[in-house]
Amino acid sequence: MQDMDTQPVLFIPDVHFANLQRTTHVLPLSSDEMEGESSGMKRVPFSSEEDFSAPPAKIPRADEPKRVLLYVRREAEEVFDALMLKSPSLKGLMEAISEKYEIPFGKIGKIFKKCKKGILVNMDDNIIQHYSNEDTFQLQIEESGGSYKLTLTEI
Repeated sequence: MQDMDTQPVLFIPDVHFANLQRTTHVLPLSSDEMEGESSGMKRVPFSSEEDFSAPPAKIPRADEPKRVLLYVRREAEEVFDALMLKSPSLKGLMEAISEKYEIPFGKIGKIFKKCKKGILVNMDDNIIQHYSNEDTFQLQIEESGGSYKLTLTEI
């Protein structure tokens, strides 16, 4: 349905007519046209920018600590175990291995990583932070003198 009673309003953007006062413009009507017409609509001047406030600032999402999933298997096994590191750190790796393979956390001594090139590296937080999700390793556990030496070999 079309509204035939309301008069059209001329829109003048600020870009072209910045010096003009912004009000609604109504075309003048003769008294003959006004008879019998009562739109009941009220014409009000354009309101200032107070009505159009900026949206509220976005709240940044609290980033969860990065979790790393590693696939590890022992030398004699064919099936991999999933190790979810709660934090990408040496402590997180030690906790995950301790839980999965029932090795006392306090008895884990050194952890080494053996690269595909055959280089043996002493593990630290920096190396573990650079792991990608779903990296695969073969785990070698050696016990000597009441502590465990762990070697993760990249596959």
